[in-house]
Amino acid sequence: MKIMKFGIWTIEIDVRKTKRFYDNYHLITEDCQCDYCANYVLACDKFPLEIKELFNSLGIDPRKEGEVSHYLENQDKTHFYGAFYHIAGKIIEGPTTENSELSSPNFFENTKVDICFSEELTLVPEGFPMPTIQFEIHMNLPWLVTFRGES
Repeated sequence: MKIMKFGIWTIEIDVRKTKRFYDNYHLITEDCQCDYCANYVLACDKFPLEIKELFNSLGIDPRKEGEVSHYLENQDKTHFYGAFYHIAGKIIEGPTTENSELSSPNFFENTKVDICFSEELTLVPEGFPMPTIQFEIHMNLPWLVTFRGES
């Protein structure tokens, strides 16, 4: 187990167990074939380095297992997404529910990325290691796929 600090949260995480789960799980697009999920999976390769490092430090492959929500297209043609993932671990310090201080706004300098950790769990995959916490992220992403039916 490894203790990590993220903004207002201190979490204890088993990165090895989390990574092993994601290494053996399927892509998000195997459960959902919509353009929004397909775009999210493609956009994972375009995440800023600090976001890639965040996912890596947690043992998460962002293309797998997560629950992805597309909220809107911004005026600059980027798309606002939210996603949540599961991590083998527990919250040591900080809010434990989504309702108390939902996110750490602009967690990274010069970005509009919000994150939070919660012990309120939703849609935990069968066989995910326990104890488990939920990691949520909101961010703007480029549109990289052509809508089906367009040429």
